[in-house]
Amino acid sequence: MITMKALTRPEEWVWFVERTHVIRCEDTQGICAYRSGKLVAMAVFDSFSVDACSVHMAVDNPMAIRHGFLEAIAYHAYVICGRTRLFGLVPDNNRRAIKLDKHIGFKEVARIPHAVSEDVGYIVMELHKRDCRFLSEELRRAA
Repeated sequence: MITMKALTRPEEWVWFVERTHVIRCEDTQGICAYRSGKLVAMAVFDSFSVDACSVHMAVDNPMAIRHGFLEAIAYHAYVICGRTRLFGLVPDNNRRAIKLDKHIGFKEVARIPHAVSEDVGYIVMELHKRDCRFLSEELRRAA
């Protein structure tokens, strides 16, 4: 069974940084997915604006995705935090992350060449609340 909980412990952040190299912001918050007491996936939200925020994900066990992780991310961002758009920056050489983001429903909105290194850029991805299939139709339409 996969259980979700809020990011609260320093060791959860260490686990996430080891996989993503994301720098913790002042407004960072997150959702952790556990299976049998082991952290298997995590989503971090930061850079909150009036109606959007950035999301970063790390998934060690795809079972988390099949058992509510994406629904938990959507509910937190769109309902709890009241945002209408999520943004993600994905290195353009991270094919697995790009594939997952597109599967989730993110759309490419821009590219930033050489943002990571001389040979690696960022793809800016966006997911609107109205397009998020991991929310019920009622919640997608809610103001």
